[in-house]
Amino acid sequence: MTNPSVTGPTRKSRKLLILNVGSHGEVMNEISAISKLFEGVIPERLSEVVALVDKYSAQFRLVDDKEGFNLNAGAYGVVQYTLRSMQQLWLFGYAGMLSLHSYSSYLLIIQSLNLELNLEELAKIPGQEDANLEFSRLVTSVKNLAESFGASDFLWPEGIPVPEQGRSLDAERAAVFDLTCIATAYVFLHELRHVIFSSEGDAPENPVDEEYACDSFANEFMTSQIKQYSDQSGYPEDKVKMKRAMGIALSSAFLLFATSKKHLGGSSSHPPIHGRWMATANAVDLPENDYFWLYFASIALAMCQHLQISIPPKKFINFRELCHLLINDLENGI
Repeated sequence: MTNPSVTGPTRKSRKLLILNVGSHGEVMNEISAISKLFEGVIPERLSEVVALVDKYSAQFRLVDDKEGFNLNAGAYGVVQYTLRSMQQLWLFGYAGMLSLHSYSSYLLIIQSLNLELNLEELAKIPGQEDANLEFSRLVTSVKNLAESFGASDFLWPEGIPVPEQGRSLDAERAAVFDLTCIATAYVFLHELRHVIFSSEGDAPENPVDEEYACDSFANEFMTSQIKQYSDQSGYPEDKVKMKRAMGIALSSAFLLFATSKKHLGGSSSHPPIHGRWMATANAVDLPENDYFWLYFASIALAMCQHLQISIPPKKFINFRELCHLLINDLENGI
């Protein structure tokens, strides 16, 4: 199923800017690159982001390559990230696209006919196994990139463009580009809130509560003034809201992949993944069958399938309800 027409601010950003900034280890003192990212994603709040970065002396630093996903707020207001981590987010954006290919048509049909979701029946559909394998191969390649000795040892997946090619003229790939930009901006806003907590000395006593607070900050920052942007730009408010919510959902889904299996249910410092997914879903104010819910449900279903989390047969009235049911399956399966 193809994405709806691509509308919104990220049309202005021709490259995935955060992947193409500075030299290795450079500190972006003037935050030019991060400013361009936010200008493309949330232009209506760009001045506020710049003011916060300046007020709290936040720095965004590309650091030495290392294994895993590395993007975090460290000491002295420095948000550190690796090129390899940004590449993982980029590839996962295409995994989101493949999840739609694998499940969205089936979900639309059974919802319209009031049939139950049954993965055993789904597996009988011609071509479904190949679609599932394509998704799993790409997600596995993201994991291989994270675990490879060096990024240069990683063989880039065939058919997936490199970020440096910028925004494609193809509508579906352009949508992936836009959603990845939104997901990247969301992650950086989350880390910026950590910097603010550290500077103000008012972080919640419980680190888990701090993580939720940083998620909430990033979500609110990206969605609370959409009407203002829509009024100024002419882009439909509901489409902009949908698109940004999809990018946030992509970032939230990536957490399931980037978190070690033993910590999926939470740890002393981080919330359970199902808790963060539910918080993401609960923050969305869109119609119950909006395209966003189909996107989130498709990713959730694909990731649970990939991780071999049990999805019992179920009926659902709308895609919003399906998302909540799948999050419950995730909780029960980890």
